[in-house]
Amino acid sequence: MQRRCLTLEARPTPRRTAFGRALPTLAVVASFAALIVAPSPALAADEFEKHVGRINVVWGDPSPGSELAPLQVFHLTEETGRTFELEVSAALLRLHGGLAAWDGRLVEATVVPAGASEGVRRGTADGAPLRVRSVVFLADGTSDAARGGVSGSQPWVSILCKFQDIGSEPENLAYFQNMYANQPGGLDHYWRELSYDTIDIVGSTAIDWVVLPNPQTFYVPTPGSGSNANLGVLFNDCTAAADPFIDYSNGGSAFQGINMMFNGLLDCCAWGGSRFATLDGLSKSWRVTWEPPWGYADEGVIAHEMGHGFGLPHATNWDNDGNPYDTPWDVMSAATGYAVNDATYGRLGKHVLAYHKNDRLGWIPGAEIFVPPGDGSFNITLDHMALATTSNHRIARIEIEGSNRFYTVESRKRVGNYDGNVPDDAVIICEVDPGRSEPAWTVDSDVPPAGYGDNEGTMWKVGETFSDAAASISIAVTGETTDGFEVTITVGPVMIFGDGFESGDLSGWS
Repeated sequence: MQRRCLTLEARPTPRRTAFGRALPTLAVVASFAALIVAPSPALAADEFEKHVGRINVVWGDPSPGSELAPLQVFHLTEETGRTFELEVSAALLRLHGGLAAWDGRLVEATVVPAGASEGVRRGTADGAPLRVRSVVFLADGTSDAARGGVSGSQPWVSILCKFQDIGSEPENLAYFQNMYANQPGGLDHYWRELSYDTIDIVGSTAIDWVVLPNPQTFYVPTPGSGSNANLGVLFNDCTAAADPFIDYSNGGSAFQGINMMFNGLLDCCAWGGSRFATLDGLSKSWRVTWEPPWGYADEGVIAHEMGHGFGLPHATNWDNDGNPYDTPWDVMSAATGYAVNDATYGRLGKHVLAYHKNDRLGWIPGAEIFVPPGDGSFNITLDHMALATTSNHRIARIEIEGSNRFYTVESRKRVGNYDGNVPDDAVIICEVDPGRSEPAWTVDSDVPPAGYGDNEGTMWKVGETFSDAAASISIAVTGETTDGFEVTITVGPVMIFGDGFESGDLSGWS
């Protein structure tokens, strides 16, 4: 069966705000330098404020089934510790590499000051976001490669935080301590399997329930709804309450992440990302999650928010509907969809897509990545993503000439501790645009695309071929093996005639 898909070059390239709203196509060419923006006539250039500090991004994920939009929030923390919330346009995000590229960066941000009358929302460090007009990314001794990779031991600490006016303890300390176990269903085992032992979370622990100094509505005016949980104050009060019982510097082997487990609802969401703070004398960007009770009832949600802590954005399917929770092939999308169920920790996380494992986290060795060396047809074997080791390729990465976009090709099988319930055995193809809020989209041949990526159009099987004629790329699934699939990747012009015409033999045309 031959299937053909339109590449995104054949339709307007979607530009999405943090809330998934489509914007008109905008062509921009720039480097990581300052974006020059003409000031509004209402505000002279010398009236803008400049702030130097560390950018941190947090993602807000509504409870499964709520059908609410996801949220992204940007914070800038100055050397003094003062923190601002920022409003960043989709165009500015794209100019500087997309949302995931900002996290942890040292920047000089030019912002509209509080009280200025430019016709847009204003804010202060303690109020509404400051609108970013331009940004310069500053050298800070951290390479792009280091920012895009995670390796070694990554210990986390879970802090169990009770609101002053809520006495319940939804789970006991042992529940949270054992969540970090190195056995199937434990988070140490999970991250080891996903990273092929590139990382572990050995040394992770949990601190028993501590009481916050204020009632729930002090931190969350409308529990269970809205987006107004004061994440900064929750972080400060929760870490302070646990400080007598934990050394965040961990004796020189500092904790890398903090999971805050609350005994009542936050706003709409569970949250994950990073936050710059000084704890026990250590100043850095901490990987952080804020979890309501429904967040730690299913370990897939914890894995999703920890993924944001590791710098991962969402993935999504092909329908461009603004919903990033509609592909079951990545825990960073439908976190609990098609999940393996655990008797204690509910629906577990799945593996993540090739873009996340390779480009964002650096977990796939170069020998396991196939990159076409030039034009031609190439036959490769792709072993599935949950396989512990392989002597074949694990992914293919195919650049789309004339753009910063590319395709990834990977094999998935219904096997293993975490991929055992994925929709089917199949090849999954993603079109990746790093400038999007969700860079990796699973390609779907159905017209119109399905609303959820468990359809046959998203699962490429033996005898099926994806073709992007505009980019001169085709990907044919030619066979299935015990551990994966055989694939033929063709790049460049394809010869139309195969009967001797191209060799100059014109005898049949006389």
